[in-house]
Amino acid sequence: MAVIIIMIIILLLVLLGWTWSSLGNIENKTKIICVIVGFVSTYIITLIIYKIAQAGIIFENTEAKKIIQNVFVLIFAIVNGYIILPYTFRKIEKIHNEEIEINQARRSIIILSVIILILIIFENLYLKNIIQGVLIHHK
Repeated sequence: MAVIIIMIIILLLVLLGWTWSSLGNIENKTKIICVIVGFVSTYIITLIIYKIAQAGIIFENTEAKKIIQNVFVLIFAIVNGYIILPYTFRKIEKIHNEEIEINQARRSIIILSVIILILIIFENLYLKNIIQGVLIHHK
């Protein structure tokens, strides 16, 4: 378990650095707000996906259920962050610097929405299989 925690911390720190640099020359206070909102939003989306994926799965042990949820939601929130946040933050920086027009920003939002929808579908199926696999292996 210690190895998993260390990996999560390393992945989180790399994501933090990547998202921070993706915001470019935006003021630090705004960067902090963007990073916090991005991380929390990604975590909440991932938690919802996890809850949907684990619906109907019977856990024999509530402690195992909590551990599985915490580990998977953290790992997948970080992975989702790698997919969504740098792209989003680069667009925010371009909007802030007035480098893109409103039509380009709308197109980017549509593309991001499609990416998130595809991510939700695949992640839901993948998480359901992983949870079932862990429970089978745990018995």
